[in-house]
Amino acid sequence: MRLNQDGCNDLCPKDKNLAINVVNYLKAGNRVIGDPGEGLKQTLAKLEEQKANRDFGILDWKTVDADLEEQISKTKAGIKGEEQLCEYLATLIKYDDKLDGLIAFASLAYDFGEENDKDYIPDTDTLLVYGNHILVVDAKNLKTKPGNPLILVDDMVMDAEKMRELITVHPSTHIWEKVMADAGIPLESIDGYVCIVNDQEVEIIRDEHWEECNTKLIHIAELRDVLEQWVEGKDNTASLRMLTEIAKAQIRKEKDLSFDIDTIKRKFGI
Repeated sequence: MRLNQDGCNDLCPKDKNLAINVVNYLKAGNRVIGDPGEGLKQTLAKLEEQKANRDFGILDWKTVDADLEEQISKTKAGIKGEEQLCEYLATLIKYDDKLDGLIAFASLAYDFGEENDKDYIPDTDTLLVYGNHILVVDAKNLKTKPGNPLILVDDMVMDAEKMRELITVHPSTHIWEKVMADAGIPLESIDGYVCIVNDQEVEIIRDEHWEECNTKLIHIAELRDVLEQWVEGKDNTASLRMLTEIAKAQIRKEKDLSFDIDTIKRKFGI
């Protein structure tokens, strides 16, 4: 894998350190950067805290909050889907020579502050970089049945026969177009996929909308072929500036603030 370091001398000290960390991580042979499912893991911790703090008196009959339990179940399924996707990506990148130079980032969230017109911070499950090209892959751990085809309608994955919504997706390709444009980093192309992650065969309707949509629906069994076709004919020289800009959006693991030995050492000069 080749790395273009143009423009890195102009980075601020914090970003320069991040760039060094990225380079060292890649030199160590890692190709999936980040903590898969970290955003959802933090959401799950808050949901479980909410469950634990439900207020019941000693004489109250404890009831189940069905909505909360459903949120917890879906969040756990989402975490599993993101982890399985990244595990498979790591295997593909390691053993498929056609994918040499492919780099994956897991669990990203870019907050534009007041510019964000949504009531949440859009996140990205997995972002793949090949040269100056980006591919956003959103993992969806869904139960599917053979013979029940799926279709992507607008931002909804639907049962094609019953036209019943199964899950809503939030494409983030436009987010990364803006991120790169604002940073002045050349981006040759950006595409997106919603990847169904399970061990069931599933038929996906590929109609005109599927062909024209910049976020296509696929099954994880197709991922190897999709990636090989995506990288074909492209230069895999990666931009360190681009990788650093992406790394800035990584969702970090939350520290246990109850006992942070490093903070104590710095405070008391140990």
